[in-house]
Amino acid sequence: MSETLVDAPEAVAAYLRARTDTDVETIVGCFAPDAVVHDEGRDHVGTEAIRAWTNGVAAAYTLTRTVRSVRSIGPATVVAVEVAGNFPGSPVVLHHHFTLTDRGIAALTICP
Repeated sequence: MSETLVDAPEAVAAYLRARTDTDVETIVGCFAPDAVVHDEGRDHVGTEAIRAWTNGVAAAYTLTRTVRSVRSIGPATVVAVEVAGNFPGSPVVLHHHFTLTDRGIAALTICP
């Protein structure tokens, strides 16, 4: 990923590192049991749905991710990630909006 991760909360940094390696179990372990991921117009609620979403992305695309920036905005962390791969419009910078609790990532919204 990048040196920028030193500015990210541990759960966010762990998620981003695991995404780079497509380490599904570590990715899922970063989330609270009732977490919600919103990506490509769909909500994935709970760790089983997040596991399926992660596996689906890994099966559909070959991706590289580069963290461009990390910002804290109140209780949220926003990470700009350049994503390149086998999809139309590649590369693109996607903003990952994380909401954290003491149980891990409670919500993640991914948008342009």
